[in-house]
Amino acid sequence: MKQFNIIFTFLLISTFCSAQNLVNIDSRGIILDGYDVVDLCSKKEVPGSYKHTAQYQGATYQFSSDANRKKFEANPAKYAPQYGGHCAVSTSMGMLEPGHISTWSMHNDKLYVQRNAKAKGMWDSKGAQMFVPNADKNWPGLTKSKGSSLTNADLVDGRLTFEAAEAIGKRALKYLRDNKAPGGAIAIVDEAGMPIYVIRETGTFRSSSEVSIGKARSAALFGFPTKKLEDGIGAGRNSLITAGYNMMRGGLPIMVNGRVVGGIGVSGAASADQDVEISEAALGLK
Repeated sequence: MKQFNIIFTFLLISTFCSAQNLVNIDSRGIILDGYDVVDLCSKKEVPGSYKHTAQYQGATYQFSSDANRKKFEANPAKYAPQYGGHCAVSTSMGMLEPGHISTWSMHNDKLYVQRNAKAKGMWDSKGAQMFVPNADKNWPGLTKSKGSSLTNADLVDGRLTFEAAEAIGKRALKYLRDNKAPGGAIAIVDEAGMPIYVIRETGTFRSSSEVSIGKARSAALFGFPTKKLEDGIGAGRNSLITAGYNMMRGGLPIMVNGRVVGGIGVSGAASADQDVEISEAALGLK
């Protein structure tokens, strides 16, 4: 096995998984203000309790009774709000907006919420059938671009933990080795672009660590893949060079529920395209 140099490292037990989640939760990780979704699906508005909870797709659900909790756990997809509790009208337009419990409604035995009273009025006046087909079509793309395999458990005060950062880095390293990349440097930064975890395979060119940090920082601060910046320069937007960041492919933002919490950058693999592949694999996008 190759030896590698660790620049920043932290001890952890990794629980990183590849499922992409995108849920509208509060700072405690609770969805729909803690209202019981089993009761909502029975057209009853009843607050849940911290005594009866279940986890599903990165969100904590609260229930008014243990019986309701068991019903939910037996078939969570039946009761969970559509689009992770985000506004159905906005989703139909390709946008991501948090839904509010005050706007809930049922359609074809499924639970939907909207962003505000105006959106609820559109939903009611035009009919759910005007929005659901497009929302269903748009949701997978939104989940891929704004979702994450990370959850609130990977954050402390809204910031990426050391443990989660190293879990992402180790996933990238595994993909790099499994796919026989000749080398590589991997960097994970926080939402402000500060390095949390950086690793470089022995034999990779010395500046690769700085390049990977630059890619991760650009992705975190701009909030989108560095490929978009590189493509912009290639298309003639040379003024982007003056932004002062690394614009090469291989950097991706790390997002939790639509919010940027960090960035990953990879440099020194077989090609720039493989740099991108490794970043995507680390975030569960491949």
